[in-house]
Amino acid sequence: MTERVPGTKRQPTQPRARQTVQRIIDATAALLLEQGVDAVTTNKVAERAHVNIASLYQYYPNKQALLSALLQQYLNELTRRLNDLLDVLGDARVEDSTRLWATMGIAWFREGGSVLLELLRNPALLASLPEARAFEHRLMDAMRRFLLKQRDRLQVADLERAIYVAFTACTAILTKHLLEPVPYYSDDEIVEELVQLMGRYFY
Repeated sequence: MTERVPGTKRQPTQPRARQTVQRIIDATAALLLEQGVDAVTTNKVAERAHVNIASLYQYYPNKQALLSALLQQYLNELTRRLNDLLDVLGDARVEDSTRLWATMGIAWFREGGSVLLELLRNPALLASLPEARAFEHRLMDAMRRFLLKQRDRLQVADLERAIYVAFTACTAILTKHLLEPVPYYSDDEIVEELVQLMGRYFY
């Protein structure tokens, strides 16, 4: 079975076509990082990827489709890493899991998440991409699976509501820290504050 390529209007079945699609996604990322979201157009991406505009339209009909494909590629990798981490944690305490996933997430953004940071600077655009909403649901599902393993130890009355509140709080704090870092608050310090926040909320 051919692996599905993120965000494409039609699926490339040949190696050469798949390479073309990847060049298009890479060109989208390069333009986004070098010139910002406004610079990303189908014409510029086609020129940067050295593909005919008609070939690009076979897979991505517009700018939103290009950004959706780029976002999905990055988020799929981050989701995989987080799920792998939560799977090995078992019924570890919330504080331990928070320290691990927050540290991993920040490190991932620092090492190669510049594309995601650029999209985070455009919240209206990000909210319009269905991949972003789907990613939130996947993260909350992962949090739910982890917390259900230790439901009898948790002090929250409504687990679903608690997951929503905790997820919203943590993502807001991490997003602000990554986009507008305060010089005197290190990554490790922010992580430890999240650990305290989550521990006191759930226990």
